[in-house]
Amino acid sequence: EPLKSLFLLSPGLMWLQQGEGGGGLRHTCEQSDGLSRYGWLQHDGESFGAQEIEDGKLRLKTEFVKRPGGEHGGDWSWRVTARTKGSGGPAPLLSLFFYIATDGQGTLEPQLENGTRLAAVTGNTEELGRFTLTFLRPTDPSGQDLKYA
Repeated sequence: EPLKSLFLLSPGLMWLQQGEGGGGLRHTCEQSDGLSRYGWLQHDGESFGAQEIEDGKLRLKTEFVKRPGGEHGGDWSWRVTARTKGSGGPAPLLSLFFYIATDGQGTLEPQLENGTRLAAVTGNTEELGRFTLTFLRPTDPSGQDLKYA
């Protein structure tokens, strides 16, 4: 049953480059968007994938992998990496918006750290039962916490 349970939950990512030349809020990649490049770098359609989006000076990479096991076929991990192409000048301020929704069945509840940072979303659906989506703290390439996380 590959990906069957995934369709009960709809995750997504939107991004916004703030400041000079930032453009608007992006949610999809369309040919008319004027993106330099976007598409899958590799995937098997079932348990792993990596895609890259070039949006002006921004290079956004998303990767996912499914670890087999559990009652519902496995656990998913997802990583988002944002880098600035080229050198010279500071990196633009970037906002990433991750969202999750159900198909109308079940519940979702945000879990906040210090009342401000989304640390997890807990939920319950008939097919999945109880589940938790955990968000690790964002870091820079050296592993340091980011200033605006």
